[in-house]
Amino acid sequence: MSDEMKDIDKLVISAKKAADFLKSFSGRIRVVTHYDCDGLCSAAIMLRALAREGKEFKLSIIKQLNDDIVKDLAAENNRLLVFMDLGSGQLESITKHILGEANKAGPFVIISDHHQMQGNDSDRRIFHVNPVLFGIEENIAGAGVTYLIARAMSSANIDLSELGIVGAIGDSQIGAIGENWGLLGLNKEILKDAEKVNKIKVEKGLRLWGRYTRPVHKALQYSVDPYIHGVSNSEAGSVHFLQELKIKLKRPDGTWRTLADLTDDEQKKLASGIIKERIRSNEEHPERIFGDVYSLLDKKDELRDANEFATILNACGKTGAGYLGVSLCLNNFDSLPDVRTTLENYRRDIGKALSWLEKNKKIINTTDSAVYIMAGSNISEHVISNVTSIVSRSGELPKDKPVFSFVDAEGNQTKISSRASDELVKHGLDLKDLVSSAVVEFGGEGGGHPGASGATIPRGNEEKFINTIERLIKHASRDREKT
Repeated sequence: MSDEMKDIDKLVISAKKAADFLKSFSGRIRVVTHYDCDGLCSAAIMLRALAREGKEFKLSIIKQLNDDIVKDLAAENNRLLVFMDLGSGQLESITKHILGEANKAGPFVIISDHHQMQGNDSDRRIFHVNPVLFGIEENIAGAGVTYLIARAMSSANIDLSELGIVGAIGDSQIGAIGENWGLLGLNKEILKDAEKVNKIKVEKGLRLWGRYTRPVHKALQYSVDPYIHGVSNSEAGSVHFLQELKIKLKRPDGTWRTLADLTDDEQKKLASGIIKERIRSNEEHPERIFGDVYSLLDKKDELRDANEFATILNACGKTGAGYLGVSLCLNNFDSLPDVRTTLENYRRDIGKALSWLEKNKKIINTTDSAVYIMAGSNISEHVISNVTSIVSRSGELPKDKPVFSFVDAEGNQTKISSRASDELVKHGLDLKDLVSSAVVEFGGEGGGHPGASGATIPRGNEEKFINTIERLIKHASRDREKT
């Protein structure tokens, strides 16, 4: 057996221990999850698995886990808490406030996460299921870890595998999604389960969202990855682009055509046009517009496309409507009209942020090492990750430097979102390590992936953080040159 398979077996064994404890536990289970797509998928998986076991539970969806929230949870006197897509970075707080003095009778804590561990998990009342503990970092999301627990609880939970995949897609995992946007590693194994029970269908195609429901020009307008300069985020630009390609926007009955309506020749013409436009704007890997597209076979309308579904879940969570996202994951479509309104508002906020940034380029500072966007209160903390992704791929910023965006966040905090190009990651830049190292001295929290990372720090420490990042990047560059 290879070392990798041994590590996977260890992860599966830890999931089985957590699953066995969940099944044997009697009493209400307190469930706490992160508010993004990955966290909402984790919640839906866990809630369905617990319901099938006849368990009583209560769910909270939160933006981040901090000392105050942990103290509030401790005051509830829960006997079992389950943390998903968070918790590994707050082990010290959980141990201090929830577990307290040694007491083998409980309370007990299950952590289903995939982020870096901070603190000690040696307390026997903690069931810590995290691939990082076994050297498996970039090939499974939080929802995938929760799926492993659910699958260990009952083979019937194989039907929840699709949510493990949606969580990975929503988490934009570098390394878990290959260059052709195909899933790798453990995510690929979870995908096999989803295909086996006819939950997901995988096809090759243009990586544009809204294939079945969205007018072609709208699909282009809302395309962030791949980013198309002059077309993405511009309805007029997308209409003009299609007209230049002589692709008709409407059907004979006057209704809008979707991507699914295009003939093979039109799809080829559109693909060629997108590639040319991306070459013209100096986009990284301009040809990467094709790849695996995932259809969720038990979903309908705009929910059918896994990428779009992931975006909808992020929109729900980050606008305070995470419960709607969990409901959709569980195939309750009654709330779809409210979800559509939430998504439109979310996209509108992203559009406003991009427009503001276009008019205020003076707040973008470029050094020899990186690009810093100091947006303050002008861009919402809930959309800054999307905005940073878009501008980092727009071709208007240097490709040989990582991008760090700073915005005001709740609780007198500053939220930081960072992105790095594939080439920078390939040459050894790891934003996850950089950001995690930089926030330590400020008592902040950071994590993510080599090409996409985020953090929160106490407001007022932005300049210190930048100085630390500059020092770390230069130090890393010197080390790479030596080798």
